[in-house]
Amino acid sequence: MSSRSLEMPQRAKRAQRSRLPWILTVLAIIALAIGWAVWYVRTPGGLSTSDRTVEDSGVVGQTLYIKMYGVGDDFDRTLRLTDVSIDVSPSDGVEAKAMVCVDGSISVTTDPTGQCKKLEDAEDAEFSDNDSIVLAVTASQAGTVEIGQLDVSFRDGIKWGSDRAGIAGAELTFAESTPGTVDDSSSTDGDTGERPGQDDKPGKTDKHKPKDRKKDSGPNA
Repeated sequence: MSSRSLEMPQRAKRAQRSRLPWILTVLAIIALAIGWAVWYVRTPGGLSTSDRTVEDSGVVGQTLYIKMYGVGDDFDRTLRLTDVSIDVSPSDGVEAKAMVCVDGSISVTTDPTGQCKKLEDAEDAEFSDNDSIVLAVTASQAGTVEIGQLDVSFRDGIKWGSDRAGIAGAELTFAESTPGTVDDSSSTDGDTGERPGQDDKPGKTDKHKPKDRKKDSGPNA
């Protein structure tokens, strides 16, 4: 057997060994590229937060609408909301639903009519400049309801993620409604603008009634 035939297998092994570092380098580059892509799509811009809290009151069975997060006309992003996590305590007897106030803003109200161009469910809603996230809270029993900061999941173009948003929280106190106990002592009596019990007594004239003025007989008359 010639020496040439013995050398051929050794050369093939050397060629395979020389390609291994190149293959490992390519695999490392691919892994880094995949890792960077995952990091990129999972890190959208954050949402603004505030340490401010809100305290207000309502009536059992009547829905309170309270703004938890809002943006102005300088918000240059368009988000697609996928979920809004609401921390409510206690959860029994309390219904809290996240909604988007389109092109409007609500502080705290029982009637959002006219304050939003449109009020829609926050799930799968579009959120852009001048919009706000509002909670519609209804209690079936009297007591205090504490609401924590919102956790908003969203998509921003090809990016997606979740972040805390809005005010730190809210404390709402709901009381039982008591029909028929409204104090109307300060209301006016019909359309006359007079307070109850202040009608003119018969037989008396108005002392403040202006007197008839005499016509001026001067040259300018």
